[in-house]
Amino acid sequence: MMKVAVLLFDGVEELDFAGPFEVFGAVAEVFTVGNSREIRGSHGLKVTAEYTFADAPEFDVLVVPGGPVTRERPESVSDVEEYVRKMAPACRLVLACGTGSFFLARAGMLGGRSCTTHYRRRHQLAAQFPEVNVRYARVVSDGKVITTGGVSAGIDGALFAVSRLEGLERARKLAKQIEYPWHSSHVLHASAGPEPYEFPEESATFWAW
Repeated sequence: MMKVAVLLFDGVEELDFAGPFEVFGAVAEVFTVGNSREIRGSHGLKVTAEYTFADAPEFDVLVVPGGPVTRERPESVSDVEEYVRKMAPACRLVLACGTGSFFLARAGMLGGRSCTTHYRRRHQLAAQFPEVNVRYARVVSDGKVITTGGVSAGIDGALFAVSRLEGLERARKLAKQIEYPWHSSHVLHASAGPEPYEFPEESATFWAW
């Protein structure tokens, strides 16, 4: 059975990891891997990681969530960045949710690739990593790297990953099972032209679909 590792660290955005965990849990063996055993999320949720970096088993898919800490205090999660750099090359797919894209960029995985991140942080990602092609889309697929917008968009990315690994029909049935309004057309592929959505950098109101 396919194995999926979901990264955890203090300050992680809760839905960034919980949403993909729910999706992958229906089709794979999913487990959490933390930079410590006891984790506190960005909104205070306390979680116990099943494994740490030292004892995690091998896996096929790596889920890299984000959170404010990824951009505000990146030095405090440098061990997560190093783990991504070490483990991602051997994975079949890597899914970065929200500002998890910053981990991938610092780990050197996004150079020359198309990607996305939380809509309020796309300009920051582009400024810090000019070698990265930041796109204005909810989900971006470039080779084995899938990146998403913030928070709930990680569910979209996970469903798209399922469609690549298990087929489109399996992903559609799973979206219906969890009552999530997922559309495979909401994915921007690296070779695509115009973006499917318009995301003003700072806007009080915006819609992702």
